Amino acid sequence: MNTKFKRIAAMCTAMVMTGAVLTACGSSSKDDGADTTTAAAGETTAAANGDETTAAPAGDSDTGLSGTIKVLHHRTDRDQDGTMAKLTEGFNALYPNVKVEYQSFTNYADDIATMMQSDNYGDVIMTPQALKQADLPNFFASFGTYDDLSQQYYWLENYSVDGQVYALPTGGTASGVLYNKRVWADAGITALPTTTEEFIACLKQIKENTSAIPYYTNYNAGWCITQWQSLVVGASGDPDYNTKLLTEKTDLFSKGSPYDAVYGTLFDIYADPSLHEEDPMTTDWEGCKPAFAQGKIATMVLGSWAISQFQEAAVQVGADPADVGYMPFPNSIDGKIYSVSSNDYMMSVNKNSANLDAAMAYAKWFCTDSGFAQNEGEISGLKGAPMPDTLSSFDELGVELFVENPCPAELTGKFDEIAKASEVDPWGDASTNYKFRMAEAAFKGEGREAYDKIAADVNAAWAASRDEILG
Repeated sequence: MNTKFKRIAAMCTAMVMTGAVLTACGSSSKDDGADTTTAAAGETTAAANGDETTAAPAGDSDTGLSGTIKVLHHRTDRDQDGTMAKLTEGFNALYPNVKVEYQSFTNYADDIATMMQSDNYGDVIMTPQALKQADLPNFFASFGTYDDLSQQYYWLENYSVDGQVYALPTGGTASGVLYNKRVWADAGITALPTTTEEFIACLKQIKENTSAIPYYTNYNAGWCITQWQSLVVGASGDPDYNTKLLTEKTDLFSKGSPYDAVYGTLFDIYADPSLHEEDPMTTDWEGCKPAFAQGKIATMVLGSWAISQFQEAAVQVGADPADVGYMPFPNSIDGKIYSVSSNDYMMSVNKNSANLDAAMAYAKWFCTDSGFAQNEGEISGLKGAPMPDTLSSFDELGVELFVENPCPAELTGKFDEIAKASEVDPWGDASTNYKFRMAEAAFKGEGREAYDKIAADVNAAWAASRDEILG
């Protein structure tokens, strides 16, 4: 699957967060169509999940703002189930003269890239994840200074230029593995794995003792394999890991490295036909949700953003949403398991908006007071907000959840620059990316020799671009 956009390497505030709770593709699917929903002031549409969402920011409503704004986003499911329209009621309670229209895209990254070739890309948009940091001021309006806003929000570092912030977080996720608790229990598994070897052994036990697919690759949905990249920094246990890749000039792949732990596990699973679906080329993202809820699928690598979607699927098919579990990637470091939290999609305002003040008001309200992150079971982008309770296994395993430290100012944007110049692009989902090369080699049964050759190619390309860019 080729796409113009690739995710910018993660970075965040230097802070350790404890509790339970990554990059989020929302309701992405292989369809290329777009759904459009309009929610006018006063419109009432009940959200499918029944959550009560109200806005309660400080201050009175502002009847001075008026006009129509269009919000472009990737959550087609939340348009279809009425959630976005329901949210608008809270916004219109404060800004009754602002009409909000939504347009959602199942192929958001490609579609928004095309739209941004002109000035007509809505008023409020989910920030394209691959847009170069330095280019943010060319497209978006500033929300204010980093010094001020970083006191209130997480994950602003990669969305700030010259001290100004151009995107706010809609929520955040933790990295890990979605699993069906009932299936794992039926397989006779009594304790969650704490090493990658134990993880694969659990999948084999599921194959032996149940009729479920131990691991569902979702390979036909190209973005799903990129979810494995979200495990790498957590597998390192080091909030400075990506910075050290630059300052210490180490290879991405070496025996026992975080990249090797993650992608070596992927390769071993993909290489064993008994551990995954029969035909990875015909997988179905939307269809996998009810199948998972019904116990036909046991395990998938997805960010914690997926929990609420799979719980809703369970309700829709009459299964128990409590069966949807979430565990950290089991790469123990000195007996400790880590997971990293990072932002889901950020939200920005088109600097060319004809109703800029109204668009800014909506974006600030959505990211601060809408309750969207809480309803989705995500980490709030607001510092000091309570953690979601969807990740009880993190507490059980004593997982240390951390936020990646920002890189030094002189290295800002360098990881992304090297990623693109080398065409390694850890977050990329082009068909030539190493993740897909490894997957194809595994499916073909080419063995670990093929994995080692691809890893060596990655190291060479990365090192050449790194040395050229950093000197």
